[in-house]
Amino acid sequence: MDTSNFAHVIFQNVGKSYLPHAALECHYTLTQFIKPHPKDWVGIFKVGWSTARDYYTFLWSPLPENYVEGTAVNRTVVFQGYYVPNDDGEFYQFCYVTHKGEIRGASTPFQFRASSPSEDELLTVEDECNSDILVVTTKAGFLEQKVEEAQREKDELLTKLSLVQQEKEQLEAEKESLQKEFEQEKETCAQLRRENQEVQHSSQALVEEKDEIKTRLEEATARVVQLEEDLIGVTQKGLQKETELDSLKDRLKKFTAEKESLESHLKNEKDEKELYKIHLKNRELENTKLSAELQMLKSVDVNKENTIAQFKEEVGRLQTCLTEKEKQYKEILAKVSPLGEMKALKEQLRQKEEQLQANQQQSSLLAAELRDASSARDRTMSELYHMKVEVDALRQAKTEAQAQCVRLERLVEQMKTEAKQEAAKAEEEAAADPAAVAELQREVDDLKLRLHMAAEHYKEKYKECQRLQKQVLKLSEQQGDFKRSSTQEATAIPASVSPDTSVPGSPGSADPMLEAIIQEKLKGISREASDRNDKYRKCKQMLMEEKERSCMFADELAKMEVKFKEQLKTNESLKLQLAAEEDRYKSQVAEKGRELKEVKDTLTLVLKEKDKLEGDLQKGGSSGKKGEQGGSEKSSLENLQSSVPLFLQYPVPYTQDAPTPLLVSQSPSKLQFGNPYSVTDSKAWT
Repeated sequence: MDTSNFAHVIFQNVGKSYLPHAALECHYTLTQFIKPHPKDWVGIFKVGWSTARDYYTFLWSPLPENYVEGTAVNRTVVFQGYYVPNDDGEFYQFCYVTHKGEIRGASTPFQFRASSPSEDELLTVEDECNSDILVVTTKAGFLEQKVEEAQREKDELLTKLSLVQQEKEQLEAEKESLQKEFEQEKETCAQLRRENQEVQHSSQALVEEKDEIKTRLEEATARVVQLEEDLIGVTQKGLQKETELDSLKDRLKKFTAEKESLESHLKNEKDEKELYKIHLKNRELENTKLSAELQMLKSVDVNKENTIAQFKEEVGRLQTCLTEKEKQYKEILAKVSPLGEMKALKEQLRQKEEQLQANQQQSSLLAAELRDASSARDRTMSELYHMKVEVDALRQAKTEAQAQCVRLERLVEQMKTEAKQEAAKAEEEAAADPAAVAELQREVDDLKLRLHMAAEHYKEKYKECQRLQKQVLKLSEQQGDFKRSSTQEATAIPASVSPDTSVPGSPGSADPMLEAIIQEKLKGISREASDRNDKYRKCKQMLMEEKERSCMFADELAKMEVKFKEQLKTNESLKLQLAAEEDRYKSQVAEKGRELKEVKDTLTLVLKEKDKLEGDLQKGGSSGKKGEQGGSEKSSLENLQSSVPLFLQYPVPYTQDAPTPLLVSQSPSKLQFGNPYSVTDSKAWT
């Protein structure tokens, strides 16, 4: 496995043949001996290929997710139908090609062949659209179509049955609700009859109570007028006291608002004071830091000045040395004439000049550093001065804020004393006139007592009015004879009343108004009773209609159940037919298996005879006669092999029909090693 490159990728479940123009799945396993790459690909090659470029079609191999190196991974690629070869009788195989062009795996050969059903599986059926045309189809397809139609009809019937059941349940619910309403209407009618009888009995008592109510109403009106006059006087006095109390409350609110504003102002001043303290502390810390930095800069400045003085002295010494050297040079020029000495002196002079230039550059750099240090010192001094000015300003603001806080505290104390003085004055004024306060208290108590009594009397009258209204409602449910008697009584009462007592607003004018109210109530009750009777008749009619509809739905439901049972019978018959077809197909498969077993037995016999003949040939290889006999036996063996047909382990499921002519002529590709499965090529290989 380690040395064979073609075993690094193993193709799984490769069939003997596939359908052309159909999607083709290729399953393969990447072993631990190969490392996948995004540019690896899987191709379909014709058997006899020589290089990786002889592919028919290919697909990129997808990289495995969460891949761990050194483990085997299963992958799958799908070749679309329009990329797959046609039914050309050639053999193909899958090959795995790396990004370097190396072939690391190859599958067993297979073919692309189109399937065609046998005569036993075909069936002629009349076309549904045109009865004169016969359509040829397979039995399995025809049975599948019938089963699909039956299943579709079954689903439709089930949906219809569920809808009918839902409608039935709705109708039953409506029926139950209508029955409940009918029973409720019966109960209400019986209750109305009982109430009508009670009203007839209580009407006589109401007539007697009516006179008593008239007398009580007159007394109540007189007492109400007196109580209203007393209430007006008490309310006027109460309003005066309330205005005085409101004025005192307003003054108290003003004082409290001023007090709150002063307290808030004082709190803000204290907060500002704390902020100023914090700011002052921060400034003092910054001043200490700046003073330390200033001292450090001063020491640095002194060091710089010392170094500059040293460099200036050194520059002076160098200049004096230079002048002395120039003098010596001139003297030497005057004394010495050889050229060698002149060159040496020139070289020394040039070195001294370079040294002098370097010293001058160093001195200029030191001067620039000195200027920068002096400018930094000036900036720090100016910042320190500004900081001192700000600290002075903050101190002054702190003193002003403290003075303002003291002033505000004094103002708050003064406001408190003034409020206490005003409260004491108000208490003194109240204590100075105790008689007026006691009189006002007595008046207030008297008014409270009168209001309480008036409220109790009003509650009693209200209860009596409620009771009378209930009696009037009961009286309004009487029959026609009570209506006639009530109208006669109403016409008799206005005739007996004098014009003096019928003045509007007087107690005597309430009798005809009461009669008119009673008549209106009776009319309204009669209208309600007639409306209820109409509703009862309509509900009864609707109930009859619903009963008829429920009967119709029940009949339709019975018909649907009969149809559904018939459909179930047809479905069962179709299931039996399908089971019979499956048994017949299984029997055919068993027969094919037996035939295949017989063919295998014959093949084993032939192979045994072949082995025997080869052994005889090896034994008789010494003599020529035996060699000739072996040659004749070999030729007879070849004839026997050519006469015995080649039987596959798994038979080809496609019939050997004549191939259909292609629309475009294809020339067979020339293979380098030939087709190992053809008869002529196999002879050539042997």
